[in-house]
Amino acid sequence: MIHEFAHLLRPTRLRTVTLAILGLLTATACDNGNDPLATNEPTDTPAAVTDDSAGVTAAATEPAMAILAAYTGTPYGPFGLWGSYTTVKWGPSPFTASQNHTDANGIVTQIAAARSKKQRLVLAMTGGSSTNYTTNGKFDLAKWKNRMNTYKTSTIKNAVAAGVADGTIVGNSILDEPETPRWGGVLTKPLLDQMATYVKGIFPTLAVGVNHGPTGYLYWRTSERYKVVDYVMNNYVWYISSGNVASWRDKIRAKAATDGAKVGFGVNVLDGGIKIAGCFSGSACCPVPKTGGIGTYAGGGGQNCRMTPTQVRDWSRALGTYACAMLVWQYDYTFLSKSANVTAFRDAASTLAAQPRRSCKRA
Repeated sequence: MIHEFAHLLRPTRLRTVTLAILGLLTATACDNGNDPLATNEPTDTPAAVTDDSAGVTAAATEPAMAILAAYTGTPYGPFGLWGSYTTVKWGPSPFTASQNHTDANGIVTQIAAARSKKQRLVLAMTGGSSTNYTTNGKFDLAKWKNRMNTYKTSTIKNAVAAGVADGTIVGNSILDEPETPRWGGVLTKPLLDQMATYVKGIFPTLAVGVNHGPTGYLYWRTSERYKVVDYVMNNYVWYISSGNVASWRDKIRAKAATDGAKVGFGVNVLDGGIKIAGCFSGSACCPVPKTGGIGTYAGGGGQNCRMTPTQVRDWSRALGTYACAMLVWQYDYTFLSKSANVTAFRDAASTLAAQPRRSCKRA
C-alpha cells in the first residue's frame, strides 16, 4: 500500500503530435481471451512501447500524448492487476485503475501502456517488501530515499508529469501501513510528511499518499496531523463495524478533514467478509452464500471469510462514491472468475464511472 510540464504543451506542438498518435490511444489490450471480465478489445502492444527490460522509445515518452487521454469517474480496480510493464493479468474491463509496485526501469513504459488501455495508475515507487527499507528491523529513511532517487531522470519526470496532467496517474503511495510493527515503531506522521515533501521535490504535481489498514488511520498517533501528505488510502473489512460501512466511512472522512487530506478507499475481498467469532474449522466457518467462502487466514478471534458478491457491489459503491480512488485488495483469479463476482464488479464499476472525477491532491 510531476513537474516541469507546461512548456511541453504548446498548441503548435499538440497539433503536430495529435494526428500521428490518435490511433495509438484508441487501442487497448486484453491479455486473457478466456476471462469472463474480458472484452473484445484489440490485443496489440501499444505503439512505441518496447519489452519490459528495454524501456521506451521517444514516442512513448511524448508528454503531448497526455492531452488525448480522457478519464471520468472514480478510478476502480485491484492491487496488483498488472503482470508486467505492458500487460495486465485480467481484462482490464470493468476495472479502470489499480495500484502496482513499479521501478525506474519500467515506469515510463507502464505509464504509456496504461494510457493506451485507458487505465489509471496508483503508483508505488517505493513498494515491495518492507525489508527493502529497514535496517535492524527499523525503517531506514536513507534506504527509502535511495530508491526514490532512482526516479530522478528527465525522462521519468516528463512521463510522470504528463500522466498526472491527463489523469493516467492518480497518485503515488509512499508507504504501506505505517502503524504496523514491521516498521520498527519509528514512523510518525511528521516523518511521512517529510517523505511526501521529498517526493514532491522530484514530482511537484504528483499526489502523494499513505496506505493505512482498517483501523490504522483512525487510531494511530492521534495527536499528530498530516500536513503534506495529499491522501490517505483506507481498506474496509467487516469486523471493523459489523458491516456498517457508512459509519466507518464517515469517521475516516471526518478524520481526513482535520488533516486537510483527500480520501481513497478499498475493500478487502479475500478476508473482509463476515467473521464468525470462535470458529476455526476452516470452510465450515464460512458457509456460502452467507459468506463468500473461506478467507486466507484466521485471527482476531475467528476465521476470516471472503466477501459475498452483494458485499463487493454495495460496499464498493458506498465507499467509492466518496473517494478519489477505490481499490480492491487484491487481485485473485479464483475470486474474480466467479460469475456472481464478475457481475458485482461490473455493477460497482458502472456506478463509479458516473461519479465526478476527484483529485487525490490536497486542496
